[in-house]
Amino acid sequence: MERIKIEAILREKTGKETAKKVRFKGNVPAIVYGRGANVAVQVQKAGLKTLNSIHFSQSAVIDLELTDAQKKENFSVLIKDVQYNPLTEAIIHIDFIRVSLEEKIKVNVPVVLRGEPKGLKDEGILEQILWQLVIEALPLDIPEKIEVEVSHLGIGNSVHVKDIKLADNLKVVNHPEETIATVVEKVEEVVATTAEEAAPTGPEVIKEKKEVPEGEEGKEEGAKGKEEGKPKEEAKPKEETKGKDSGKGKK
Repeated sequence: MERIKIEAILREKTGKETAKKVRFKGNVPAIVYGRGANVAVQVQKAGLKTLNSIHFSQSAVIDLELTDAQKKENFSVLIKDVQYNPLTEAIIHIDFIRVSLEEKIKVNVPVVLRGEPKGLKDEGILEQILWQLVIEALPLDIPEKIEVEVSHLGIGNSVHVKDIKLADNLKVVNHPEETIATVVEKVEEVVATTAEEAAPTGPEVIKEKKEVPEGEEGKEEGAKGKEEGKPKEEAKPKEETKGKDSGKGKK
């Protein structure tokens, strides 16, 4: 288990204005929770550099030396939470939780996959489901990370919490059947094409509209209506000419 040491200064006042003044000096306001009392402190630049070296890990035990105007006090703490400025991503606040080195605690420990699954050669895809495991142990026994071997996984195979072998002094709190990682078959993406999308498109033909002189629109519409409403003339029967034709030739 990784263990580091940093120094902090007691903050006699709290609040937004006090926190701004602390940050203006290049320090970061922080709170130490637990074990009977909450203590407001500020972490200086040297301490921030040390915390950054462990990437602000929540599983590392930190020996916090608190300097007061009258005395010095040592705490064993873990990082509980880190707050960042959403624009600059600078650290603006840290929460520590005080722990006893003789009492077991529960901590989230990162899961790191090791090896290349054999299923990748068959165009499979490795998917990691769990990125952290909840481990119960004494603070100094908690590992920095948990490595999980996945090189034996073929397509359709998975590794579960129950498959992890840890030391006897470590207890996994997660359910044994939870999946840590799996190899799945690669699915080709099929793009559906509708008949409308498949139809060839061309330039739209716009018929030229006949211009009508201003004021003549009504007349044209009226004339059109009369034509439509006018009954069609019935075809007149042809006159019989048989008699006349028969009389021809007679003198």
